Amino acid sequence: MSVNSMLFRSHNIKKKPLLLICVSAILLFVFLLSWGSYRFFLEHKVSELAGNESEVLSRSVSVFSREMGYIKRVTLLLRNSVNARLASQTEAEKFTNNWKSQITEEFEMFAQTSDLISQVRWVMPNGKELIRVNSKSGVITKVPDGQLQDKSDRSYMENAPNSIDNGVYISSLDLNIENQEIVRPFQPTIRGVVKVETFVTGFLVVNYDLSKLFELMRTFSNDNVLLEILDSNGDWVLSVDKSLEWGGILRPNNSYFNIEAHFPDIWTFINSSDGLEQHFYGDHLWSFLTLRIDENYVNNQSGETPLLYFVAKSDRQQFLQWRMSLLLMIFAIASVSFVILTWLSWRLIAARFETHRLLELIRQEKFQAEQANRKLSFTNKRLVDLQDELVETSKLSSLGLMVAGLSHEMYTPLGGVRMALSSYKVWLDREAENLSPESLVKMNDSILIAEKNLMRALDVVVSFKRIASDRTAQDIQPFMFHNVLNDIVFTFKPILKQHEGISIRTECAEDIDMQGFPGATSQIIQNLIDNALGYAFQRPAQGVISIIANKEGDNLVFTVEDNGNGISPSVLDSIFEPFVTTGRKNQHTGLGLYLVHQWVYKLMKGRVEVKSELGVGTKFTFIIPLKQISETDSESS
Repeated sequence: MSVNSMLFRSHNIKKKPLLLICVSAILLFVFLLSWGSYRFFLEHKVSELAGNESEVLSRSVSVFSREMGYIKRVTLLLRNSVNARLASQTEAEKFTNNWKSQITEEFEMFAQTSDLISQVRWVMPNGKELIRVNSKSGVITKVPDGQLQDKSDRSYMENAPNSIDNGVYISSLDLNIENQEIVRPFQPTIRGVVKVETFVTGFLVVNYDLSKLFELMRTFSNDNVLLEILDSNGDWVLSVDKSLEWGGILRPNNSYFNIEAHFPDIWTFINSSDGLEQHFYGDHLWSFLTLRIDENYVNNQSGETPLLYFVAKSDRQQFLQWRMSLLLMIFAIASVSFVILTWLSWRLIAARFETHRLLELIRQEKFQAEQANRKLSFTNKRLVDLQDELVETSKLSSLGLMVAGLSHEMYTPLGGVRMALSSYKVWLDREAENLSPESLVKMNDSILIAEKNLMRALDVVVSFKRIASDRTAQDIQPFMFHNVLNDIVFTFKPILKQHEGISIRTECAEDIDMQGFPGATSQIIQNLIDNALGYAFQRPAQGVISIIANKEGDNLVFTVEDNGNGISPSVLDSIFEPFVTTGRKNQHTGLGLYLVHQWVYKLMKGRVEVKSELGVGTKFTFIIPLKQISETDSESS
């Protein structure tokens, strides 16, 4: 036997144990990695399902709660309308049935206001229907007196008198029943009950058909998450299997239609849940959320409110298919990985791949860092511009306070001069006989000239004082729009001397009284005039800036129009965006029209429209409510 053969055999003997060790290690590694991957993806899937189910439940409960709030508001609106009708009755009409016809008309008009309303009734305290109006597919019909029913045995009539004072009682969810028979097709119904106490006492009962709401909530289910709704007894009112729905009402003695008969553990979880709960049971992920139909109502006997349980569960078949696909995929990947790792363990290529991966990761991180740096530089530049604008705004605010104080201080001595001139004129009239006619005429002329110039100075002080006061005030206050407009135009008179050939024309009624923000209003007009003077006209130029204001209903409509250069179409669509300007070289920040947009839409709840044509001019149209309401007032109402 040669030396080479002996060495070859020796290497083979050493290689087999080493290969066995490597294969065992790789097999254990692949098994652990596969198991960990399976658990990771399973938990991720469960977490994803949990998030989807929570979203479905939150959306469903939100929609249902919103409808309950709407039902309460609408029922209270009916009560207020009926009270208004009854309050207008004369003493003679109270003893006739004329008020019934008026209430019937009110019911008919009210039934047309919402697609949810199926019946509107006046029920006496003894349960007898006095008036009833039905609404079906937009057709409103009054039920004849001979067909009125006795509702004293209904649960909402038993509970409502003891549960409501001036509020609305919301009944539990059930099916609409007429003449002791369930209406088909099924109409999931909730009743709003409110008490009326005038010269006649009774209850207004409004039936709300929730069929469309239930159809909407059916659409919340998808291929992965199924939505169901249970009543407080555990009976299905909304189910993936429609044959289970309303079984508690149709067959009250049959437990098949109760979730406890199918999933007793789930029913136990639901009864013990508080808020959003989730459990994995029977290859389903279950999520539960309890909703009290009427939080304000508490049953005097049981101390509980009518409940609905919103249940979201994953599709079992979909989940099993996904888990089988996951196992097959992990098995396939594990098999391939085992082969590849066994081969790579001998070829030492893994090190090269890892090096290449690290280099690629470094390159990507470098590229991302460069992008982040460029974005940070751009953001920093915008921040500097915004800081400059805020500094200028702060300076203007301080200047406004100083002008307001200076105007106040100047107004007092000017008033004293005016009083002195008046006293001097009175004295001159008394001494007229002792003076020559020529001296008297010259003195009167001098007094007139002094009074004229004094009044002009007082008008200037009052105008600046009003502008400064408006700019520093932040609260809603009454003001006359024409005063704000005239004050702003007055302040531009010195500036217009630098723009020869450009004039400002105003048309404004003097009866436009507003309740709002005069400072922001004057700032809007000032910004638009500044923009027109800075952009619309090239020096030297001839032009007119027209400001026209009128009342239209409850709104102020005013336009600011110039016959200047116009705005380029490429800029027109983005002029209200921050930092958009064509005057960057002139140190303009591009925040003027952005602030105008924010004041009009956010502060004044109005809107603005702009039209412009190159070479023709630009026109801004503002529509602003005459009466502004503060956020505190709107929340309290």
